[in-house]
Amino acid sequence: MTLTQAYHFYQKGLIDEAAASCRNVLASNPENCDALHLLAIVEARKNNAETALDLIGRAIAIRGNDPRFHLNRSLVLQQVNCLDEALASCDAALKHDPNYVRALNNRGVILHRLGLNAEAIASYDRALSIDPQFAAGHNNRGLTLQAMGLPDDALASYASAIRCDSRYAEALLNRGALLHAAGHTADALTDYDAAILLQPQLAEAHNNRGVALRHLNRFPEALASFDAAIAAKPDYAQALNSRGFILHKLGRFPEAIESYQRALAIAPDFTEALNNLGVTLHRVNRFEDALCVYDRALTIDPASGAALCNRGQVLLVRGEIPEAIECLRRASEVADDASIHSALIFGLNFDPSVSATAKQLERSTWWRRHGLPLAGSIAAHANQPDPDRRLRVGYVSGYFRRHASAYGFGGVLMNHDHSLFDVVCYSDTVINDDLTAALREKADLWRDTCAVPDEKLAELIRGDRIDILVDLVGHMAGNRLLAFARKPAPVQMTGWGEPTGTGMPVMDYLLADGTLVPEWEEKLLAEGLIQLPNFLGYWMPDSLPSADRLPAQDRGYVTFGSFNRLEKLSGTILLTWARLLKKVERARLVLKDRAFENAAQRGRVQSFFADEGVAPNRLELVSESDRAAHFAMYGQIDIALDPFPHSGGMTTLDALWMGVPVVTSWGQTIASRLAATSLSALGLNSFVARDLSEYVDVAVAKASNLESLGELRPQLQRLVAGSEFGDGLRYCRAVEQNYRAVWRQWCRAQAIG
Repeated sequence: MTLTQAYHFYQKGLIDEAAASCRNVLASNPENCDALHLLAIVEARKNNAETALDLIGRAIAIRGNDPRFHLNRSLVLQQVNCLDEALASCDAALKHDPNYVRALNNRGVILHRLGLNAEAIASYDRALSIDPQFAAGHNNRGLTLQAMGLPDDALASYASAIRCDSRYAEALLNRGALLHAAGHTADALTDYDAAILLQPQLAEAHNNRGVALRHLNRFPEALASFDAAIAAKPDYAQALNSRGFILHKLGRFPEAIESYQRALAIAPDFTEALNNLGVTLHRVNRFEDALCVYDRALTIDPASGAALCNRGQVLLVRGEIPEAIECLRRASEVADDASIHSALIFGLNFDPSVSATAKQLERSTWWRRHGLPLAGSIAAHANQPDPDRRLRVGYVSGYFRRHASAYGFGGVLMNHDHSLFDVVCYSDTVINDDLTAALREKADLWRDTCAVPDEKLAELIRGDRIDILVDLVGHMAGNRLLAFARKPAPVQMTGWGEPTGTGMPVMDYLLADGTLVPEWEEKLLAEGLIQLPNFLGYWMPDSLPSADRLPAQDRGYVTFGSFNRLEKLSGTILLTWARLLKKVERARLVLKDRAFENAAQRGRVQSFFADEGVAPNRLELVSESDRAAHFAMYGQIDIALDPFPHSGGMTTLDALWMGVPVVTSWGQTIASRLAATSLSALGLNSFVARDLSEYVDVAVAKASNLESLGELRPQLQRLVAGSEFGDGLRYCRAVEQNYRAVWRQWCRAQAIG
């Protein structure tokens, strides 16, 4: 075989055949430096760097003035991260040919990897002054400019690369990534599609396309892109991790777990995949496995705010409240992340040892750390200060779907007077459903904002000339408080989602009522109060049966129940309920939450009651069910029991709607008064105890009067439906009156100012 044949095989991609031809030439002529050089290139492609360096070194020893040899030696040295030696070899190539464009370009690549970006740009510029059509130089120049934080200049370089070579898939890929980062997702997808058309096996283009589609909530298409990336590159850990994320969003949890595990088999220290795996394990109630995964992530990165925060969430469900709060607080300390800090704030609602003052202090700390630095961007509002004109009201939420908070505000959105109010919804809702469609139909303008960063969201809201902007999330997960921190609307308020205050002076009002926030606690809030008929509305979009006969009248014993989240069932309230069961002969207690799928948590709660002397047959633990079955279960309950210190908001109203009265007590924090507030609004004050000691007495007294309970049961649904907050139209009008009042107040302030 000849060297010509060897080159032919190499150009066809037949590298084994090319290697055999080179060796055949060298067998007869060991000093053939061109054969040594080509064989070195082949060995480098096969990742045999040591052999490649030996071969190319022999070639250089024979013909040291050939710049190609020095350049390719530099490329092999880069493979093994010997960057200083690689730079020296590049310089040797340029010594023999100062105008060697490929060497100048490669020198720029090495300098970029060494962090010497200005020198890298100079090398690219020199190469491009010699050959302005050298596409690789423009592309690499763009990568370096991007790393220097010069995105506009980088885009110009990528555009030059594509003009020089319209089939340059890598340049299209790089430009797409930069466009996506800048929020131009549609343009990014165009570039990714073009790159894939040119190189169907370009795994990175498929992966980046999936990421862009994920941000647009086009999950099935994103999944197909990640699958294509993995088909092209089976060991692509990042694509496997992203695939798992999509599968989780689609509710395909076992497949998501398998995808994360494949990613971690390839990259065991991939902390993002570990965190994502933990989130999915938590979602399927495998709490112990989730903790193991988070601990593994923290072994790799002890300062991982995400792992600490996620670990704290699992500990909350397990009832390890002090440990959970410690974990969440540590996460907030190590990560300058507003969402992680919000998770701590929300978690404090479950800790009975934290006072109202301490909770509001943490909200103020959140504002100083995350909100106040953005206050400099607040500008005067150009909204027309006409007190009687049609107002433009914006609602911001990720829960425009079947979620407890949506049943609190849904009646308002469904009943607005559109002759007086222009309704705009900014939806971060990831998975839309039938309720999303119903709400969307009632909006004058609906914007899907999942992929819109906080700063851009604030700009969008200001551009929409929103008069009153309403946060429906509070410090729950997925909030957009950093957009509100920029004060994009002249009047801002929060409510219905997590009605405990934000700590933000730029949030003008909290939608509440005097019972939820007494005067002494109002002084702790950053917001002023808007007094509604109840802090929650109650919107029931489903057709549900009316309450039937009291179960105890047929069974001969009372069944208590609580369908609240397991996180709310503190040791204090479980002890209270155990005392209650011992006082009410033959009474049963039904607890329902999906977390009871977890054997350890079932065992924990069962052991608690057993240790307090409650027989096992008096306790029933029920896990997740669909919405219809969930409401049907109320037909088995005589009296609902409210938890402590985090009371039940929508859960309380659900029980009342189904004819089940709720026993609760007054608490010292907003979160502990949710049920008491709704009961008081309905005139059911006899079910509200002054404290947990009286709580047992109230429950015993109610359980002792089955006749009264039986008479009350069919009345409760009518009572809720006929109330000012249970009637969506009346509740909406009360909200609108308050909107108008605060708007007029803003207008008066503009006239004075």
